[in-house]
Amino acid sequence: MVILPAEMLSESGLAMSEAMDAVEVAITRTLTSAINTNISVKVDDNLEILAYPIGSGEPIKISLDSINRKLRRHLLHQVELELQCRRTLNEADRLKALRGVSASGEITRIDADGALFVSLEIADCYRRLILAGICPPRFQPFHERGHYTYGSVKEFYISSVVPVIVNRRSTKVRILLSRTSRELPRLLLQERSRVSGIRCLKRIPGAYSCIMTPSRIPKDVINSVGKELEEHLHVSILKTSR
Repeated sequence: MVILPAEMLSESGLAMSEAMDAVEVAITRTLTSAINTNISVKVDDNLEILAYPIGSGEPIKISLDSINRKLRRHLLHQVELELQCRRTLNEADRLKALRGVSASGEITRIDADGALFVSLEIADCYRRLILAGICPPRFQPFHERGHYTYGSVKEFYISSVVPVIVNRRSTKVRILLSRTSRELPRLLLQERSRVSGIRCLKRIPGAYSCIMTPSRIPKDVINSVGKELEEHLHVSILKTSR
């Protein structure tokens, strides 16, 4: 397939059937817009393009040689974008289970507006994933804003995992992080104490969190989470009736 370098398909990370479908969709959409007529595209060992005249008439076969160089470059670019979009959607689908969990991450960049770019290391079955997340200022406790440093490691709550378009040219998975979520102290206490059923009833980030637990949490665990969040944890044990 002259228009498609073989490595483009192999490096897409998609199953061949999905990669071929992406190619067909991209070429059909682009040519339909470019020549203002209905187009059908079939990709197997060869690339078959048929144009259907508006109104009636037999379909006309279009060869690659009849497409000018500028349009061919545009076709190639659109195919790349479609493959990337499919890959991003697949990645977002695989990572959606991360929503609602906590993860530690190293701050690798601080934007001019204060947004934190974070490198997350997450265990996934028998491997460890290194993912990039972002924590906007609105999800940072007020007392921490402007005091973060490069290379410091913090705990974050993963609030969303969504595919986004970047500059209308490419797509990527955006992992949105929070340091203000009410769920963060609960998750950290649960992870470090191995006590399940912990609830956070109220939280004012940087001041205090009201925690309810079905059983005792070791004091050193409570202190470590309080130190991480720089706030006091009011922990109460849920009393059960006999």
